[in-house]
Amino acid sequence: MSQLARVLLLLAVVAALVGVVALAVPLPTWTTASITDAVVRHAQECFDSVAWRWLGALAVVAMGAALVLGVGELLLGVRRPVRGPEFAQLDEHSIREAVTEVRRRVQQCVGKTVHVVELFNELVRGAVSVSASDIHISPTPEALKLTYRVHGTLYQVASVPLDVAAPLTTRVKVLARLDTYVRGSPQDGRLVQNLDGGVIEARVSTLPTEMGERIVLRLVRGGRQVPDLESLMLGPDVSERLENVLSRPQGLLFVTGPVGSGKTTTLYASMKHIARTRGTTTTLVTLEDPIELELPFATQTQMHPKAGMTFASTLRSVLRQDPNVLMLGEIRDRETADIAMQAGLTGHLILTTVHGQSAAGVFARLVDMNVESFILASATVGCLSQRLVRTLCTACRREAAPDALVVDRFTQHGIVLPPGPYYEPVGCDFCEGQGYSGRLPIAELLVMNEPLRKVVNARETSAEIHAVAVAEGMTPLLRDGLNRAVAGETSLAEVLRVAG
Repeated sequence: MSQLARVLLLLAVVAALVGVVALAVPLPTWTTASITDAVVRHAQECFDSVAWRWLGALAVVAMGAALVLGVGELLLGVRRPVRGPEFAQLDEHSIREAVTEVRRRVQQCVGKTVHVVELFNELVRGAVSVSASDIHISPTPEALKLTYRVHGTLYQVASVPLDVAAPLTTRVKVLARLDTYVRGSPQDGRLVQNLDGGVIEARVSTLPTEMGERIVLRLVRGGRQVPDLESLMLGPDVSERLENVLSRPQGLLFVTGPVGSGKTTTLYASMKHIARTRGTTTTLVTLEDPIELELPFATQTQMHPKAGMTFASTLRSVLRQDPNVLMLGEIRDRETADIAMQAGLTGHLILTTVHGQSAAGVFARLVDMNVESFILASATVGCLSQRLVRTLCTACRREAAPDALVVDRFTQHGIVLPPGPYYEPVGCDFCEGQGYSGRLPIAELLVMNEPLRKVVNARETSAEIHAVAVAEGMTPLLRDGLNRAVAGETSLAEVLRVAG
């Protein structure tokens, strides 16, 4: 019985009791058609009060309405679609409660005769419910550990007997179309599963270990909305400069950062911004591995390396399709980099990612791929480096002066801490003792201009390029993090942990 049905039926019972009290004496037997008239007539005879007369009549009418609606809700099985929680709406307390519920369901699957299909479905269903980005299946000497990564933090879901490992691994491999008999070599695949009326997609990676194969599933959930550029919560200076770069007709914008720093999300939001500001006059194409979100305003292409569809080969073909803007999932080799550079120099705006530690470090990374520095200097329009920092729990954060070690760390980077107040994490029931709840980005954006072209072309060091970029108006990553700490959004220690 649904919650609504319970409420309506309870309301019917309460209304009936009020009606009985209003009548004061047992009611005679009436037909359904005449019950309301009879109740009102009887109330008039027992009580010479207008207010009481209306109370009795309204009580019976309410009883009838609630009874009809409640029975309809119960018998007709009215169901409303249930939406999963959005990533940004989940707090630490909600995540831990949801993980506890998943743990209970998983243990129920293991407690009886193990059915790996049911076990795996519960594991995936739970991951979706908490908006987990990854599922880890890790064998240890004692048990098979099942873990979620949410908001960049690992949450242990359950430890199940090791005899579950082999059938569960086989189940994942079958769904991902991997070779089930290959156990001594890493494998990568893609899993697509129908679950609860929706489609779950995941990138699957296996790794042989001493205790067995370790599996990581990177979830790619369909149906998520493409975020707006404004909803990324980038700092105002970075947002303004990024919008300026995205208005350029050609060149390359590199987004860099470690794994899980939100690079792909930034690319999607940037593509949406371009589509919104340029309208139907621009052709947008993406090359992805995998496609993580649906972009209705762009042509999206999935890479299939085994079929010969690599970033390099597909990029060559796409450039013959007359695109204006290209989103390239990642530059991994010189061939892809060279093609992208030429595209950026011949009238195309290219948005792509490169693994790196800073905006200035992008150039060293590409030079290591043997990309010519003069081409880099000419083709690049911007480099965005970003990280995700944990946000302080507003229910328990407390004001605290920075200690000498923190002050010294910032001083080493040439930053003098401005007056506070500053806050530090404490921990409470709301954040499950963590002191943090949620994440937000900190970023630095290098916008290419003539002074920067000169130092890039001269193959200066990353430190020298960084210094010129700061002199030309770039807010360094650490400074952007400090601004977040001054605003009370995160702690100085968290900024140093991520960007120091």
